[in-house]
Amino acid sequence: MKHPEEYAKSAEESLQQAKEHSTEEIREAHLTEAAVWAQLAQAAATVYAADQQRASERA
Repeated sequence: MKHPEEYAKSAEESLQQAKEHSTEEIREAHLTEAAVWAQLAQAAATVYAADQQRASERA
C-alpha cells in the first residue's frame, strides 16, 4: 500500500488535469479519477493511523 500522501498527490494531479481539458467528458473522467484517489488516500490514512496506534501500544 502506498503512503497516504502519494494517493493525495495523485488526486491533486487528476484535478489539475481536469482543469486543463476543455471537453466535458474528459474533465468528468479526471474528476472521477480524482475522487477515487482521494478515497484511496483516506483509506490509506486510516490504515496508517491504525498501524501507528498498534505499534505504540506494543511499545
